[in-house]
Amino acid sequence: MRPATSVCRFDSRRWLFLLPLLLFLACHAPISFAATKTVTEADKDSQIHLNAGDTLLLRLQSNPTTGYMWYVHPKSSKLLKLTGQTDTGPAEPGVGRPIMQVFEFQARHRGEGVLLLHYVRSWQKPAADEKKFEVHVTIE
Repeated sequence: MRPATSVCRFDSRRWLFLLPLLLFLACHAPISFAATKTVTEADKDSQIHLNAGDTLLLRLQSNPTTGYMWYVHPKSSKLLKLTGQTDTGPAEPGVGRPIMQVFEFQARHRGEGVLLLHYVRSWQKPAADEKKFEVHVTIE
């Protein structure tokens, strides 16, 4: 009768090949974590740099009791995907108080584009003198 051999045998030749490969991958693999960048009215007409997969939060003040709200313009870059939209209540109670609209975008892929929003009443046609918010976006 033959003695039973272990199935989990240590194969040194296989490990001699795998160990350098694993060390190489561990040292040279880029580690990237999705970041969140917050943009406000103060960043209007600026240049924003993001990495693919990052989140862009845009916080703009509006007053919906007057009918005016911020809307993403159809000519905005398709590099950013709108993934959420919320608003905060007014800082002080009362009618006619401003709120903060918060837009959440995800950077989809590399490229350059423009994020454009306009401040309009939904039932009116956009006017030439409408209030706009624009930032130039570079995604790496």
